[in-house]
Amino acid sequence: MPKSSVFVYVINVDWYFDLHWVQRARAKLDSGAEVHIIMSQTDPEIFERLTGAGFICHVWNIDRRSINPFISVLRLLDLHRLLKTIQPEIIHAITIKPNIFVGLIAHALQIPYILSITGTGVIFSGKTLVIRMVRPIVRGLYKLANTRIRRKLIFENFSDRDYFIETGLCRKDEAVAILGAGVDIDVFRQVPEHRREQPVVLFAGRLLWDKGLGDLVDAGRLLKKQGVDFTIKVAGIVDHDTINAIAEKTLDQWHEQGLIERLGNVKNMPALLAETNIVVLPTYYGEGVPRILIEAGACGRAVVTTDMPGCREIVSHRVNGLLVPSRNVEKLAEALAELIQSPELREKLGQAGREKVKRFFSEQQVIGETMQLYEELLE
Repeated sequence: MPKSSVFVYVINVDWYFDLHWVQRARAKLDSGAEVHIIMSQTDPEIFERLTGAGFICHVWNIDRRSINPFISVLRLLDLHRLLKTIQPEIIHAITIKPNIFVGLIAHALQIPYILSITGTGVIFSGKTLVIRMVRPIVRGLYKLANTRIRRKLIFENFSDRDYFIETGLCRKDEAVAILGAGVDIDVFRQVPEHRREQPVVLFAGRLLWDKGLGDLVDAGRLLKKQGVDFTIKVAGIVDHDTINAIAEKTLDQWHEQGLIERLGNVKNMPALLAETNIVVLPTYYGEGVPRILIEAGACGRAVVTTDMPGCREIVSHRVNGLLVPSRNVEKLAEALAELIQSPELREKLGQAGREKVKRFFSEQQVIGETMQLYEELLE
C-alpha cells in the first residue's frame, strides 16, 4: 500500500473506538497511512491521546439515540462534507448509523468502503413498539446502501453474517466474518484462581437491561434464599445515549441492598479478572462477540452466558463455560450454583477458555485479518 494512502474510520462515539478499535487503527497508521477518525466526543482526553498517537480526529455530533429524520439529514450532510474534504481511499464505518450514512455517501463520492456489523444491537433484537417501527426503516436503508461501489461487510459472528445474506442486506461475496475485537493474550494472562468462601461473580459491560444484569440480580436473590454464598461485582458504565440503559437509581438500590457491589468504570480489567472466580453475561442483546467473554477466556476464567449469537462463538457448553437460555432466571441460577460449588469444574473450563482464545481470538490474529481485508479492497 502506498505510504500516502488516506484512510477514514467513522464511528458513533469516542469511548467505543478507544475500547474496541484503536489497536487495528494503530496497525493501519503504522503501515504508513494517514488515518482520520470521525466520531462524537464524550471525553476530551480520548481525543487528546489519539491525536498524540498520530491520528487526525474530527468531532461529528451524531445523536446515537435520536430517530428524528431532520437531525439525521443534517448529520448526513455534515459527514458528506467531511469525507468530501478528506478524500480517503477507503472508509471504514462501525455501528448502525455510521454504516447507513457511509453506505449512502460512498456511492455519491465513489469511494470503496467497509461496514462493521458489531452485533445487530437493540435495533434488531429489541421488542418495544418504537424499535419494531424503526427496524424496517433501518433494513430498507441497509438495502439502499447496497451499491455497486466496492465494499465489504465485517461480521463478528456467523449468525449475523448469515442473516444479512439470507435477507438480502448484502451479497455472500461481500460478507466476511472476523470474530470479535481480539485481546492481547500477553496482557490478559492466565492467573491461578483465588479460591475463597464467597466466590466472586463478575458482570462487566454496558449497564443495559438487554445485557441481562436484571436477570443476574434476580438469579442472585434466588440463590441467596437457597443459602448459596457468593458476591456479584458489577463493572461498567451507564450508557445514557441508549434507550435500554438501567437507571442510576435502580443500580444504587441494588448496591445498597447488597445484591451487587458496584465498581464503576474499571480501567484495569486484567487485575479485576485475576480477582474473579466466574464471569457471567446473561445477555439477550444483539451481540457481536462480547469482549468480556474473550477477556475472561484469556485469563482462564469459567463463564456463564446465554445461548445467543456471538456468545456461542466464544463459549462452547461444558467445554469452556456454561450456556443457558436467555431470559431464564432459574437456569441461570442453576448454572451459577454449579460453578460456585465446583472449583475443579471452574479450573477445567477456564483452561479450555484460555486455549480457545489463543487459537481464535488473539488481537494479533484479528489485526492481521483486518489489514488483509483492507489490502484486498484496494486491489
